[in-house]
Amino acid sequence: MADPIERKIEQRLLAGDSKKTIWQQMQQEPEPEKALFYLNNKAALKERLSYQLINLGLALVLAFITAKELITVFSFGRLDVAFLTGLVVPIINIYILKEILRFHRLGYQYLFVLTAISLILPKNHAPLELSLSLLLIAASGFLYLRLFPNQLTR
Repeated sequence: MADPIERKIEQRLLAGDSKKTIWQQMQQEPEPEKALFYLNNKAALKERLSYQLINLGLALVLAFITAKELITVFSFGRLDVAFLTGLVVPIINIYILKEILRFHRLGYQYLFVLTAISLILPKNHAPLELSLSLLLIAASGFLYLRLFPNQLTR
């Protein structure tokens, strides 16, 4: 369940309030640092509406890659250590998918960094995997820069 401060910020952002206005009112909260973190981690309504199609495309590509990984893991039909370690990447992808669908800054950062690191693996050098990985890197970097141009500071 989400923190009450996070829920309050999400409601205000979806109502169209600016981040600066919300921050000015949230500074009097008992935990202003937590409010600042949540406020910096969420995209404003205007940016969400502007980039929702690109975000949906990014989510679909990530869901495709996750499904492909899950099919590969379950295709061997054995419950062993390799099966359990094979589930790590899809679980992380599902978490990142949840974060980017909620327009959270950390999701875009994680996706950018982890996809760039995944290029080290030889299995990601095939043409399809390489092109999808480069697409994920470009789209997550673009959305991160557009959705979160600056951060509020205390």
